[in-house]
Amino acid sequence: MSTKDYPIRVVTKITGLTADQIRKWEERYSILNITRSSKGSRRFTDKDLELLQLMLEAKRIGFSLQEIGELSLLQLRNIVNNFQGNSSNVMYPELEQLSSSTKVYFDICIESLKEYNITKMEKAIYEVAMEIGAVYVIHKFMVPFIKHVGRLWKNNKISKPQERFANAVIRNYLENYRSSFKEFNHDNPVALIATPKGQKAELGCLVNACISVSTGWNNIYLGTDLSAADLVNAAKTSKCQCLVLSILYPLDDDSLTLELKKIREGLGDNVEIVINGKKSNSYSETYKSIRARAVYDLFSMPSLLEEVRSKSIARAMK
Repeated sequence: MSTKDYPIRVVTKITGLTADQIRKWEERYSILNITRSSKGSRRFTDKDLELLQLMLEAKRIGFSLQEIGELSLLQLRNIVNNFQGNSSNVMYPELEQLSSSTKVYFDICIESLKEYNITKMEKAIYEVAMEIGAVYVIHKFMVPFIKHVGRLWKNNKISKPQERFANAVIRNYLENYRSSFKEFNHDNPVALIATPKGQKAELGCLVNACISVSTGWNNIYLGTDLSAADLVNAAKTSKCQCLVLSILYPLDDDSLTLELKKIREGLGDNVEIVINGKKSNSYSETYKSIRARAVYDLFSMPSLLEEVRSKSIARAMK
């Protein structure tokens, strides 16, 4: 499976940047190095998309493009992921993640959840997925939508049944997308998708499943709240090359550190551990100790899983 690439018209929809902004950023800042097709047009990889979105996030939290334009991808990830800001003055910060192409569908989904109109909501979700792609719609639309729905409920703007309704529609989309990759391709490496013991956020687990299948992994979905012994046994039996874990909450679970160390001890060094969780950098020292590859933003997941996949295939060919 070759690495996907995207034309600039698709990238503008995903990022919200104009084509002119992207061209100027590429000209001015060495961190961007966009490849060209045989006809000379720009072709963007998942890594390029990650860089653009990290640059946008760095700008949002107060860094100038001049400050970040000559950094490496790893340095930029660290800046964004380790930033400790105060956004308490923003009531709904997830709305800042929306581009003009996603805001219209976002408003339709909010209207439809208040009416319990499943047809209207599903239509909006599939239309925005056609606009920006089935994978990028997850972190550019669905994750902000679910966060916003949760905040609306906490602020008594919608009812608990309306919040449950919205979550069910999103869960159904993710399940359908994941299950659409039905064929086991023997040329692809195997990834187990789960959450460790004590972690019960199913949507985060489903998101990782969707991203992994889209980046060329054979996907074995195990679900949430599994012990270290169960995960190690499943990994050995399936002969997987990667264990993808979602860690969202609670973020102060002392037993989680022990569970993660047991997982690495049981797996040995032949299985990669990839961890995703927006605020789980509170466990960053543990991640380092177990040699896990961790990201704290969804837009870094596709390029990371592509990278791990390439290494797994190269290791298998030796």
